[in-house]
Amino acid sequence: MHRFTQTPKRKSIALALLPLSLGLLISCSTTEAPSDTESPASDTSTESLDRSVADPSATTEESADSSGTETLASSASSGKVDLAAIIGTEDDGWLPKTLSEYDFKRGMSPEEVGKIMPGAEKISKFGFSEVPANGVPGVDKYKFSFLKDKKDPDGKRTLYSVSLLFDPSIKKDHPYDKVALAFAEKYGEVEPEKIEKKIVTWVGPKFATAQFTNSINKFEGYEFKIVVPKS
Repeated sequence: MHRFTQTPKRKSIALALLPLSLGLLISCSTTEAPSDTESPASDTSTESLDRSVADPSATTEESADSSGTETLASSASSGKVDLAAIIGTEDDGWLPKTLSEYDFKRGMSPEEVGKIMPGAEKISKFGFSEVPANGVPGVDKYKFSFLKDKKDPDGKRTLYSVSLLFDPSIKKDHPYDKVALAFAEKYGEVEPEKIEKKIVTWVGPKFATAQFTNSINKFEGYEFKIVVPKS
């Protein structure tokens, strides 16, 4: 009987100590767990930071390429409007480069101008004619203005000015102020107030003038009207 009474006491003591030992094991595992889980996270963040610091130019270049900003040079190389080829420089003469190859002179008859550029001789009753500007991206038409000769008894009309009528679609990539400044590189500086009003005028040889304007009508483009110098 005595043995039977002592055995339960040993079991009860063991059972009583079991929860305590399990609690210690659980507490130990929970205190060690955070160090195991936090270490990889800190390594990952450090590696990503190191990569961004190691080559900062990579993100800078990507942001610059995706900015959408387009210069005249990149626009020309991408097959769009090449303003430099249209306007030219002072070495190309008073007329824009796209017209400098033609021997236009003030006072020419419509027929004489038509021999140089077919279609220009077909003037309206107001003395204007328009000819498609084939092969000149960004320029839609050439517009000729023929004024009446006051000395002629019949009021014969002669050439006075030529205009470049730009395609309205270029306005998105080439705003007025940028195009005006491109013309200014050849024809001279312009006042900011004139650019804001979108009507810029230059005075050239023998008081010939050139004027760059923006049409109010959204279906029409810019116009660069230049008076043909007297020969």
